Amino acid sequence: MNARPGKDLENGATLALDFSKLDSVRGVVPVVVQRADTLEVVLLAYVNREAFELSMRTRRLVLWSTSRDKLWEKGAESGHRFEIEAAYVNCEQNSLLFKVLPFPRGATHGICHTCNGTGAARNCFYRRILPDGASLCNEDP
Repeated sequence: MNARPGKDLENGATLALDFSKLDSVRGVVPVVVQRADTLEVVLLAYVNREAFELSMRTRRLVLWSTSRDKLWEKGAESGHRFEIEAAYVNCEQNSLLFKVLPFPRGATHGICHTCNGTGAARNCFYRRILPDGASLCNEDP
């Protein structure tokens, strides 16, 4: 998928998992992004070598957009930037964990490109999968 996801995908109540996401993407590793202060997992994204090296050098959250095929500094457009407090690699060295905080210090913004009903950026895991395995409940509408 090369285009941005549609509103039904982002705000709908039907589960539509993309099991083919990484079939055509090479040279990236997944990175779990976690708030350093609350330990809440707020985003799953990807980095290529360039994004990883830039993130480590600047301590800012720089990712690889698999849908746009380009580097993406989180918050460069919205102003909702994030600073990397700590970086970890898993045992097989094929995924990362970045612990982040909103930048500048004291900011409270969310990380997702979607917003809730009040217009506030939220975290990316805002919908819970219901027990039927097919429906979603928006917990930050």
